Amino acid sequence: MKIALISRRYPPLIGGAEKVFSYLARALAAEGADVTALTARPLDRETPETEAWTPAKGEGRLRVVRLGTSPIRFVGTLIYMRNLRRWLTANPVDLAYVSMLKHDAYVAIGVGAKRGFPVVLRPEGAGATGDVAWQAWGRFGPTIAKRCKRAEAIVSIAPAITEELKKAGYDPSRIHALANGVPVPAQPWKRRNAWREAPRAVFVGRLAKEKGLDVLLEAWPMVLGLFPRARLTLIGEGPERPALEAQVARLGLNGAVEMPGALDDPSSALRDSDLFVLPSREEGMSIALLEALAIGVPTVATSIPGNRRLIQDYQHARLVPPDDSERLARVILDQWTNFDRAFQMTRAARRRVQEDYSIEAMAKRHMELFRKLIDDKQETSSQPPAPC
Repeated sequence: MKIALISRRYPPLIGGAEKVFSYLARALAAEGADVTALTARPLDRETPETEAWTPAKGEGRLRVVRLGTSPIRFVGTLIYMRNLRRWLTANPVDLAYVSMLKHDAYVAIGVGAKRGFPVVLRPEGAGATGDVAWQAWGRFGPTIAKRCKRAEAIVSIAPAITEELKKAGYDPSRIHALANGVPVPAQPWKRRNAWREAPRAVFVGRLAKEKGLDVLLEAWPMVLGLFPRARLTLIGEGPERPALEAQVARLGLNGAVEMPGALDDPSSALRDSDLFVLPSREEGMSIALLEALAIGVPTVATSIPGNRRLIQDYQHARLVPPDDSERLARVILDQWTNFDRAFQMTRAARRRVQEDYSIEAMAKRHMELFRKLIDDKQETSSQPPAPC
């Protein structure tokens, strides 16, 4: 099976959608697929135009092809769309799987209609910053939405996305619920011997308003009241960085909070921490949260729908209401003062991810869907035209 995975952003660019697609690309190759990841060439770093990876079993293959673009707004999008169209036209594929309901999807559906391969779309978020919302207000969004509704299938990673798609007029019979998946490392997290003297908490994600990091910073002085040497690390980049830096200074937390920027692989930071904190106001299905649970680090997250899909309070981790800094501080302290109980939760969390959200399991479910769509497309194409 020749699969084109299409995402304008892809590692080394770091984000939840980018990580999931890179995880899925390798897992599909490990299932025996011939996978080509098509993406835009980053403009701010040196990357090869093509990369190749072969799984240990040697059955499938993964290539990453980085298409040319431009730093000029709109012009870069047009150049990328042109190069994507040329590649899909010149290279045979059995199916295209596209991240986000935007320009990439518009191109893939157009070429797929001419070349005869099915296209599967994957919205990456819901709410005001989600794909369906963008189609309502974005430049050419309504035009792109009209074509997106012609895709053979849409993968929904969260119930909120499914509801938005239905309300926007997408065919419910073409929507398939397939959650995100992450690798589950063989070695689980181990508690540090010296954690009591200077416990460490870490956040991984985009520094954006919806992540609730301002609430976490407001909670940190209360945490320091019981653990004066506690340290908080915010890993990531985003538009809220200046405001968060100013808040750190205002609260006198310069020695207690660090912001190292985005890391290509934050797993070592998670293993070196004593708590993962996700204070988000909204989430679809957080990859950072899944990765923390898969590693098995004690966790505190907000009790919002996306997080409650993954966590049962006191069983896998602790949940707190969003926008409540005092409650957040109390629960962080509770995880550290009742560390044995927190440790037991991590083992249950790892089992849950292994059983329901491992990337291997998600790749198998994707392959089942892809095979059916390809077979249906071939059957439809082989049927004689209806008489006039």
